Amino acid sequence: MPPATVTEYPIHHSQAKSNTERPGAPVSGSPDLTSSWRQDVHFLGDKDGKVELRSPPNFNDISDARTHLKQHLAAAFRVFARQGFDEGVAGHISLRDPGNPSLFWINPLSTHFSQIRVSDLVLVGETGEVLPDGAQNPINGPAFAIHSAIHRARPDLNAACHAHSVYGKAFSCFGRPIEMLYQDALRFYNDLAVYPRYGGTVLTAEWATGSRLHWGRAAVNHGMITCGRTVDEAAFLFIALDRCCHSQLLANAAVCPGFEKRYITDEQAEFGHRRSGNASKMWLAFQPYYDQVVKEEPDLLL
Repeated sequence: MPPATVTEYPIHHSQAKSNTERPGAPVSGSPDLTSSWRQDVHFLGDKDGKVELRSPPNFNDISDARTHLKQHLAAAFRVFARQGFDEGVAGHISLRDPGNPSLFWINPLSTHFSQIRVSDLVLVGETGEVLPDGAQNPINGPAFAIHSAIHRARPDLNAACHAHSVYGKAFSCFGRPIEMLYQDALRFYNDLAVYPRYGGTVLTAEWATGSRLHWGRAAVNHGMITCGRTVDEAAFLFIALDRCCHSQLLANAAVCPGFEKRYITDEQAEFGHRRSGNASKMWLAFQPYYDQVVKEEPDLLL
């Protein structure tokens, strides 16, 4: 029997062989996403169908899949550094392990985003212990509290980004969601939550109790959190949300008589969200960033 195909898309808890599966074990299966890809990204090619757009790769070996995913995770940190999302030891991106959904990879504590390589990524266990299969470096305690809660509560999502970006922090002061004023904001239509009050430094997973994780793929609090089926999706959503916060602040500042804000209708916003904010489109949107940083900083793959 041929080995199962591994894709970049999520391996849900129900799809994993068991919660004790360790890195290096085979994966039990994956969904067929070919039919939805072209519909999601709606690209045009030649009349013979030979011009194809790149799409999330398939793998026959779980180790190859893990290597590929970790490369994109390391690249996401480099991209975040270029976007100015670094600030001391604040900020983290996590990625569920494709062979064991109860484990995830994350950045080491006190390593600048611009210096992170694949070999620096830490594999974290269910109770927060650093596992021997990854880099032997400590991790941020609040990072584990936040990301472990997300990964437990949302088995449909494989990656999560959290950072204290300038525009994200500024807009979070208002405790309001971004408004549907322009096309790029539609990516977050009915897919964004706001935590309206400061709850203190996160030290345990108790912050995730109640309804705090009952949001879509993005949230605004003291910084921002975005999630996705791939780290590419989550990372691009973070970039997009930070720019939406910036645009919202500019729009609010410009309001005056004769320059009132004009809102997109719910019907148009719903359609735009499906077309421009779907997971496939967000994966694709991150690839130019990945290409650029790998070409200019190839050491990240080490």
